[in-house]
Amino acid sequence: MRLEGKTAIVTGGGGDIGRGIVRAFAREGARQLIVDLREDAAAKAAAEDGGTGALSLGADVTKESEVKKIARTAIEQLGRVDILVNCHGRPARILGNPIDRLTLDEWEGVMSVNLTSVFLLCREMAPHFREHRYGKVINIASMAGRRANENVIHYAASKAGVISFTQSFAKEMARYNVNVNAINPGLLWTQLWEKGHGVLLAQDADEGARPTSREVFDNFVKAAVPLGREQTPDDIGNLAVYLASDESQNMTGQALMLAGGAWMS
Repeated sequence: MRLEGKTAIVTGGGGDIGRGIVRAFAREGARQLIVDLREDAAAKAAAEDGGTGALSLGADVTKESEVKKIARTAIEQLGRVDILVNCHGRPARILGNPIDRLTLDEWEGVMSVNLTSVFLLCREMAPHFREHRYGKVINIASMAGRRANENVIHYAASKAGVISFTQSFAKEMARYNVNVNAINPGLLWTQLWEKGHGVLLAQDADEGARPTSREVFDNFVKAAVPLGREQTPDDIGNLAVYLASDESQNMTGQALMLAGGAWMS
């Protein structure tokens, strides 16, 4: 098992992508502290750990005091932390929202969850990684951070910020044998698509031929993804395992696109 004897913090572990990472890490033998804003979601993900003894914690990663609690709990309960995965995030609440309708509260809310929280967690764990001269940090960004996205510029800007932060933090931590990388997921069928994107885009169709959210998603994948298939949480989890393992010891400061060719860079 590629992560046997390793320990990890996975934030956003109760979400779709987070659970994919949790499952992959458990399969490879890692012990995990699974963090989510909703304690019940974190506990549910921990129950799917395959017997590796995963722990769960409800916490708000935008608050310094709760980030400190995450780090303290992980170190006390796991003994040492080898891997930090920042998988939490927030989409745009209002889709199709041009800049003149974008409120400051919405801008700051997305930035706080998607970017500032990554800074807080990395800052909190940096001394621990430096002390042990070892660490693997994986930040979940987005394809949106690499391409222009009208009407969701706050979300795209926050994810571009995660990519830039990842690269700068990687350079700062390299001398301590700490690898810092990002994953840019592409098109995944999640609750966001089912209840958000798909519903909105379906409304643009004629009343009599209005597609379902799933049909909208499938058509979008066919049009945008050269490989012609959607990405999955397990795809993200498999890549996260590689980045968390010592197989990736010479990879740092990279933002890896996992999008079926929808964006090539």
